[in-house]
Amino acid sequence: MNTDALQISAPRIGNIPHHAWLVLGIVAAVFVGNRYNIAPLAWVAAVPWLIYLRQLSGWRDHLLLFSCLQVGYFFGLLKIVTDPLPIAFAFMFSIPVAISAFIIYELFEAGRRRLGDGWGVVLFVSLTVVSEWLATYTSPMGSWGSLAYTQIDNLPLMQLASVVGLTGITALIACTSALGAVLIASPDRRHFLTPLAIVLVLILAAHGYGAARLASDISGPLVTVGGVVSDGAFDDQPRVDDMAQQQDLFELSRTAVERGAELVVWNEVAAIVSAASESAFLAQGQQFAQQHGVDLVLAYGVPEEGTVMFSNKYVWLTPNGPIETYLKHHPVPSEPSIAGDAPLVVHERPYGRAAGAICYDYDFPAMGRTHAQLGADLVVVPSSDWRGIDPYHTQMAAVRGIEGGFSVVRPVWAATSGAFDAYGRPRGTMNFFEGERVFVSRVPAKQIDTIYRHIGDVVPLLALIVLLAAVFSIALTRRR
Repeated sequence: MNTDALQISAPRIGNIPHHAWLVLGIVAAVFVGNRYNIAPLAWVAAVPWLIYLRQLSGWRDHLLLFSCLQVGYFFGLLKIVTDPLPIAFAFMFSIPVAISAFIIYELFEAGRRRLGDGWGVVLFVSLTVVSEWLATYTSPMGSWGSLAYTQIDNLPLMQLASVVGLTGITALIACTSALGAVLIASPDRRHFLTPLAIVLVLILAAHGYGAARLASDISGPLVTVGGVVSDGAFDDQPRVDDMAQQQDLFELSRTAVERGAELVVWNEVAAIVSAASESAFLAQGQQFAQQHGVDLVLAYGVPEEGTVMFSNKYVWLTPNGPIETYLKHHPVPSEPSIAGDAPLVVHERPYGRAAGAICYDYDFPAMGRTHAQLGADLVVVPSSDWRGIDPYHTQMAAVRGIEGGFSVVRPVWAATSGAFDAYGRPRGTMNFFEGERVFVSRVPAKQIDTIYRHIGDVVPLLALIVLLAAVFSIALTRRR
């Protein structure tokens, strides 16, 4: 690659006015990710911003860049704002996203101007990967916003998560934007044709690997899982100890058993039970499990007296008694759930090794990887969503199964429920808005070993090495 620093002071690049690139950047930010996602656009979405950065000449240009990032991300997040969320939700969350992106772009451009376009390509990829990785492990937003999720409907490509996790897919997407910007703006395009060819070969290889993986069957035992979804416990007026609602849930559970379910799972907070009534409620669930000879995962909420907080939990019942009480580990920001911190466990059941989590927990890849390392064949994820993230959020949970090599069953209130195998293939879905409240699916109860389960997040570590090398190179350049 050419390592000569490239400085462009002309007001136009590629016959496009300087500030027109900002407009293109806003459009890309709006239509990439979340609902109404234009997946191919993600591969070049950063190009307008990267080209605009080359023409920065004063503090007003920097301020304008941040303002446009804020506008783009605000309207991008506005796509998921449906009832009951207010419009302020999009504004509140777009600010930190815009700040994070602004810092990445500014650091990238500062490094590129000192080290040249050759370094610039790997700098942008590394900064994108490391920032996404850090957000996943330190931010309450988890993996939301990952570039990899823009390709969530591209199941062959998503198989790459079984090897290098989300960040490996993100690295490929970021690399095409970085090279695209260089090919448009650099006078020495020939130096970057070979790297471009290598990246294209890697993308084709990833798709080929995914296609071959999806062409294979998962041999081994199957388990019939029933998902039960409440008519609604998240109303403005929560129905505490609503006996009619609880009986409806047990009736739906009976329907699932009649359809062959060996394991029945309720959606997140399918019922709200007072502390005084919890023992009687669990006794009824235990009687159901014994009577029908099935496992029953009761997901419900228990309000804390005198506060707005509540225990967001499930209790895993078997015909021989309860085996786990689990509290949601990762409440959604502003959700008044009491966070649990008990170690994750996997249960040896007649149908396989099973585990669980609750809704937002599975936006954090570390939880799925832990389940995989514990040997889970199947993970159930009681959940509740809203229309604005349907079915996107359920598909995100399925990616944990691809990373860890296990089946995922996610019954969801107010969105699409789904059962997926270890390759992320849907084995059964149910649309809440069509009125159905029970779905039964057959899923493999056998873990498929994955490379990611063993090596974890290697790509971010490589990206950190690149960033350290860049800092060292800049320091040597200044010293000379």
